[in-house]
Amino acid sequence: MVFGDGDPNAWLMFIGEAPGREEDQKGIPFVGRSGQLLRKMIAAIGLLPEDWYIANILKDRPPGNRVPETSEIGSCIKFLQKQIEIIQPEYLVLLGKTAVKGLLPDRAAARVDDLRQESKTLNSLNYNGIQVIVTYHPSALLRDPSKKVLAAQDFRFLESLRAEYKEVMAVPYG
Repeated sequence: MVFGDGDPNAWLMFIGEAPGREEDQKGIPFVGRSGQLLRKMIAAIGLLPEDWYIANILKDRPPGNRVPETSEIGSCIKFLQKQIEIIQPEYLVLLGKTAVKGLLPDRAAARVDDLRQESKTLNSLNYNGIQVIVTYHPSALLRDPSKKVLAAQDFRFLESLRAEYKEVMAVPYG
């Protein structure tokens, strides 16, 4: 079982699809090629380890590393929902179609390209009151490097949210 990685007090939570072979062996999400790319992208916008948490829709690797079936998503989603409830992030970043299918099932038919744009309008997509940002899964970027430019735009948007979040957290109350 590959549960998650990162700070349980994170303000930003990345949600992927399911563990791959390397993740399954190490028990940590996003440590293979896709994970290395994701972690480089996270570092490139200045996110610190205390800023983020990474989890997947499925906690176990599907047979043959195939795309998770709807029934598998339905069986596993309660674990992710509990993680989200415990962590209470300010933002959820859905990495690809399976993450959308799991947390925004009413939007499962929409294209990731369309959801990417829509999610940049504040509060347009949300999960239980948490703002959702949609971007490509890193494996899609490895298969189609032309999408890296678009993913970089999404991560620059995350960087702007980081600046806003840090600014709000620095304001003293009293």
